[in-house]
Amino acid sequence: MSTIRKSLWQMFASVIITVFFIICSGAVSVFALPVANPDDIKLLGMVSIGEEGAAWLRIGKTDVLVTPGYMLTRDLRITAVRQEGVVLYRNQARTYHVLPPVDELGAGERMRDAMIWCSPMPLWKTIRMIALAYRKDYICHGSATVEVAPRRHVQNMIEMLDFTVTPNHRWHGREGIIYTSPVHVGEADWEWFNRQVRNFKSARLVPWFNELAKKGSLISDGKPLDRVLQEIGFKIKVPIKWAGAMKFPVYCSLKNRPWHEIIENILLFNGLGLTPTQEGLVVQGGIR
Repeated sequence: MSTIRKSLWQMFASVIITVFFIICSGAVSVFALPVANPDDIKLLGMVSIGEEGAAWLRIGKTDVLVTPGYMLTRDLRITAVRQEGVVLYRNQARTYHVLPPVDELGAGERMRDAMIWCSPMPLWKTIRMIALAYRKDYICHGSATVEVAPRRHVQNMIEMLDFTVTPNHRWHGREGIIYTSPVHVGEADWEWFNRQVRNFKSARLVPWFNELAKKGSLISDGKPLDRVLQEIGFKIKVPIKWAGAMKFPVYCSLKNRPWHEIIENILLFNGLGLTPTQEGLVVQGGIR
């Protein structure tokens, strides 16, 4: 009997050690992106606000959203996002490298406060970059999949967003969140979706489930809603039920907010309803 126990313990220890090394090697590979030469990095888009801002970079087949201070590798750091381009610093060599936009926007406009430059990319991706540059959260309606390529010097975030989303989309700001939707989705217009979120008052769900008052974060670059709801339900230990397929994409970055607020935004802004019951939260079909 003791021999069997010893054998089981050795197997268990072996599994634990294997998992440990997998986790460690994974953490290293995520941090140490394969960047042998900064010239191999492609600039997809950038928002510059003086020395600050945000930019989408492509490294191999991976797109990375960065801000000043972001470490691409142990030796390669983003130091600034200027109108001339994204500035990188290689510590060991003590050298700087600039990733410039493919085309210049004109020196005569440099007195403007900010600049956006993008190669064609999905609208949600552009809005996420703008939101990060201005330290905002964002959510795009699931049908906001049009590609845009804004290239312009602007005075502020409002002018940048107005230029980026027109003519077929609209944006609205509320409580630090940038909401973006097509002008029309089915028989509803973009203002209808804003009203659903504004009028819902999700704090009323907390007496049903106290876990919804805890803060969390959700970043989704197009994951299907049913998968997002499964992940949220697992995190907060609150059952979330829905009928039928809910495969439409979720585009958002909502950080350090109460879970009831996060759930409210991703559901109500996409035209769905939400009802608390003794068995959990029930997602309703809404206008979809």
